[in-house]
Amino acid sequence: METRIVNDIPEWRYQAAVIARLHALEDDGYPLTCAGDMNRAKRSRRERMEAKVTGLTAGEPDVRVYVTGGVLLSIEVKTPTGSRSKNQKDRHKKLTDLGFIVITAKAATPEELADEVERIVRSYL
Repeated sequence: METRIVNDIPEWRYQAAVIARLHALEDDGYPLTCAGDMNRAKRSRRERMEAKVTGLTAGEPDVRVYVTGGVLLSIEVKTPTGSRSKNQKDRHKKLTDLGFIVITAKAATPEELADEVERIVRSYL
């Protein structure tokens, strides 16, 4: 019998590590700011209706990074086994067709993902 190691860290922990790293860069004086989203949160029927009419859009990337010079990086965070949903693929295509940068980042651990996102963001500074 083969032993299989499964990463059961939830996606929100990956996103939290990325946001913490970006806030640290901002605190260190790098010319950027960021915002995160949790579109996937569980909502009641009423909350889903309120979210929709107030602009919550299915498939929107998890993290937005605003970089000096008017650059907007949209980053989709994925766990090692995660994949983009149909809504995400459609929304990301629409954003890239409009000229925006959308990046899907995936790594084995939250720390590795934060490292990868930092590397990507630094390449735009």
